[in-house]
Amino acid sequence: MIPKFSVIIPTLNEESVINECLQQFEGISGPLEIMVVDGGSDDRTEELATAHDYVRFIRSPSRGRAVQMNAGAESATGDLMLFLHADTTLPGHWRRSITDSMKGSETAGGRFRFDISDPRRIFRWIAKGTNFRSRVLGITYGDQAIYTSRNMFDRVGGYPEILLFEDSEFADRLKREGAFDWIDTPVMTSARRWQRRGPLRTLMLTWLLRVLYTLSVSPKTLTRFYRTVR
Repeated sequence: MIPKFSVIIPTLNEESVINECLQQFEGISGPLEIMVVDGGSDDRTEELATAHDYVRFIRSPSRGRAVQMNAGAESATGDLMLFLHADTTLPGHWRRSITDSMKGSETAGGRFRFDISDPRRIFRWIAKGTNFRSRVLGITYGDQAIYTSRNMFDRVGGYPEILLFEDSEFADRLKREGAFDWIDTPVMTSARRWQRRGPLRTLMLTWLLRVLYTLSVSPKTLTRFYRTVR
């Protein structure tokens, strides 16, 4: 039996991708709620999201992915929660994969293998590097579709409400409570972030910010050098 899922999607001016994201849930039967938690979009995100009658649209009290995901989790009714970026699509049978992953009493949560929608070779290498970073170095980002249970989310206190690297910090919180599983089927993320700045420049900037964050430079300071393309 598949438990009830809450899929929580933080948005901010996502009119270019929100329809494709939400269409992947059309026709799915069984206990499932799709929640779009908006951080104050001034484009057509709300109009497009609410056109899907199975979507719960929530206005976050303030902007920021961590705040938005916590706001969604607060009103979620599912036994399992999946945090999904608006430019990411899930593989088929994702509910079964997560359900199987969470069966073990020692499992606190997990993430999926990562892939990028652009087929060019440079993006194949970026995807390989991201998966190496996640599996070997233990660094997980939100575009890998992090999942956990309702009880575990509450136990770790949700997402830390910081402006950058909130996803990897949340993953680290889960790891301290139990196993952090890996589903070896990829989620597909849009290449728009790398296409906007250029793949090598974006990759180098991401690693630079990660190093500075590890050296205790505050997320607030780091956001001056990095504006997420959403």
